[in-house]
Amino acid sequence: MGGRVAPKPMPLGRTLAACAATFILPGLGHIVLGKFVRGALLGVVIIALFVLGFVMEGHLYKPEGMEWLTWFFTVLDAGMGLPYFACLAADWGVQVTPEQAAKVTFEYGNTFLCVAGALNMLSAMDVYDIGVGRKA
Repeated sequence: MGGRVAPKPMPLGRTLAACAATFILPGLGHIVLGKFVRGALLGVVIIALFVLGFVMEGHLYKPEGMEWLTWFFTVLDAGMGLPYFACLAADWGVQVTPEQAAKVTFEYGNTFLCVAGALNMLSAMDVYDIGVGRKA
């Protein structure tokens, strides 16, 4: 009845490399697996969210002692992978000034940065599903 053929799994090494590539540059994992359009679209959208987060004066979170909410938001931000850790190492976008926090767009910027990381983590899961043959 016109059933669909199940996608063929890729070698485990290629699948894991593609998952790692997603955390180097958003969208790169899909490109490694040959999904060029999907990779380009995801890459552009996730990077745009990340950049817009900074344009709106948002900041990246890092864990602070026993304040569990900072840990939660750090995990979301860290989902960006290398871009997050590069910003953290350069101490760029992590510190918050009172003037920055007073801006109307500050919380929107924080949200855009967290959503970019969360979306990149979902993208890595999509890459894994494609690699193991769960989806095309």
